Amino acid sequence: MEKMNLQDLDKVNGGFEEQNGNLPTAGMEIVCPNCHKKDQNAFAKSVLFDPEIGSVEYRCSCGCRFVCYKGKVILRKDWDDLCAKHGIKYVF
Repeated sequence: MEKMNLQDLDKVNGGFEEQNGNLPTAGMEIVCPNCHKKDQNAFAKSVLFDPEIGSVEYRCSCGCRFVCYKGKVILRKDWDDLCAKHGIKYVF
């Protein structure tokens, strides 16, 4: 049996694993819903975390912005529509 590091694991699983334990997405595999990039280097170094509602926004190098919320991945434009529909003020 051979041990794999996180970089090797990223090549065979669905995406990079969020390592920041302070985020609700910790432990989740992150994959761009637009271009399907899964290499951590394809994403902005920082994320937008709204602790009040528990959402995390990622930005891919392809230009796609998407929000992870309660285990779901929502394109940013759709997220804005959902927030407006439910009277939620998204801080970003």
